[in-house]
Amino acid sequence: MILPTGTTVYKKEKCCSGYNLVATPSSGVLLFDMNGNEIKHFKMNAMPAKMLENGNIIGTTKFRKSDFSSQDGESLIEIEQDGNVVWSYNKFRFLEKESIWSARAHGDYHRLENGNTLILGHDTIVNTEVSDKKLLDEVIYEVDLNGNVVWKFSFSNHFNEIGYTEVQKNVIYRNPNLISNLEIGDYLHITSFGVLGENKWYDQGDRRFAPDNIIFASRQSNFIGIIDKQKRKIVWQIGPKEDSLFRKLHGIIGPTHIQMIKKGLNGAGNILLFESGAESGYGVPNLNSSTGINNYRRAYSRVLEFNPITYDIKWKITPRDLGYSTYLNGYKFYSPYGGSLQRLENGNTLVSMGSAGIMYEITEDHEVVWRWVCPYRVNAEQNFAIKNYIYQGFRYPYNYLNREKPIEISVDQNEIREENTGTRVKETFVEGVVIQNDIDFMTMAMENEDEIALQREIISMESSKVKFISTENFDKRIAENPTSIVIFGGKSCVHCKSVREIVIELIEEEFGEIAAFYLDIDENKSVRRTKKIDNVPLTVMYKNSVEVHRFVGEVTYDDMALKIEEYLL
Repeated sequence: MILPTGTTVYKKEKCCSGYNLVATPSSGVLLFDMNGNEIKHFKMNAMPAKMLENGNIIGTTKFRKSDFSSQDGESLIEIEQDGNVVWSYNKFRFLEKESIWSARAHGDYHRLENGNTLILGHDTIVNTEVSDKKLLDEVIYEVDLNGNVVWKFSFSNHFNEIGYTEVQKNVIYRNPNLISNLEIGDYLHITSFGVLGENKWYDQGDRRFAPDNIIFASRQSNFIGIIDKQKRKIVWQIGPKEDSLFRKLHGIIGPTHIQMIKKGLNGAGNILLFESGAESGYGVPNLNSSTGINNYRRAYSRVLEFNPITYDIKWKITPRDLGYSTYLNGYKFYSPYGGSLQRLENGNTLVSMGSAGIMYEITEDHEVVWRWVCPYRVNAEQNFAIKNYIYQGFRYPYNYLNREKPIEISVDQNEIREENTGTRVKETFVEGVVIQNDIDFMTMAMENEDEIALQREIISMESSKVKFISTENFDKRIAENPTSIVIFGGKSCVHCKSVREIVIELIEEEFGEIAAFYLDIDENKSVRRTKKIDNVPLTVMYKNSVEVHRFVGEVTYDDMALKIEEYLL
């Protein structure tokens, strides 16, 4: 069965139509109309991608490898529609190991009216008040047009103001949400922030809501807050402590995207929050968490709109609001990692579900009037936990682009469609950009460290000369290639990596026409029996889909070359 992608629902008369902008992990940035037809396909990374009123796009050149950090963008760039770079920034920190300057940008940024840019970034620090482990601090900083940092807020400098309980502090000290391969704690994981802008609360004299103050969401620590920009102080918050306000909203679990609704829009002054759910937080150990980390869990996502003074919920989206039973079908509105919100001019709300690769436009009465499914995959072959992941999606007015408004037609969800009907365009090249498969976007979506390590390995291998293969696509991949090598290995195999490295080197230097694959027998248990495998690493050579030679263990570069020449050439 082929599930439909592209625009699957479009009730034109009920929508706030415009151009849609979406960032994908490995396919670049997509700009498309309401019918899913691509206007532009930029060869650019972004976390997220945003469009300015002049039609320019802000994104990222490339991300640091996950061997060094998590979700670190090296340079933030602004490009024109033809891909020409007109602004860039990377001078926040000089990284000694890689000998490069980096913005260390991740998660969010905002271009201000004065031309300056607010950037959410990382800083690697040691703060023994927080933990005796190295920390990935969250920093919001402002750079001017000349690249000077003119304002900065470091969250770890305000650790004691955040309001963790003594139990939570104890848990964080022992394990500040350690990223295992980096041995660094991502105890906050700020995922989004926004500038409040003009609002009725400030007009009524409440300085906590000054227009240049900054609202933010901490996904890992389960708290949201507002920073007084002038005082550099958190002046409003809910969480991380489980108090009456936290419970009034039925807990905040995995807050991912937040904003105050702008003046002139439906619900102006209310806070709009996308809550991923899944697992997060710190506290007393329980059945979900023996150590107290990630002790809060919810198996579905929520959208909340609430009054920041009374904390009354004014509107929400849960699986039940969309007609799904929470216990049986809660997964149908569930994005454990990644999501975004946008209140549109007609009162509808645009919701992007990062893990699901889906965008919805939903009315106040919870009617889905537009639905788009990302047609691009992280990897079309493998069993990734996240197949067509997107990182936030936004809607922009037609007049942002100097081009004729597209002709768009309604799409009936009851029509049977077996494939994406949206047109695709040639990629627009952006100088200095490297599209990467090594972005560590999945960390919080996985259940445990073993699963994270496996998915990282799959991504890393898909960009190498030795590709990952499974029992599901084994025959297909072997049949596609006249000559191929398959290395069968396992998690406990200390020699498998050496065999892979030799094969990679040989293909790069001498045997570029040969396809090479790696199959993990721990993840494909039946293969031991079907391929008669007793020991690993086992290397098997195939010619025209027929096995011609196999051997167990390591061999030298020269011996492997001789075997290839004898059996495959």
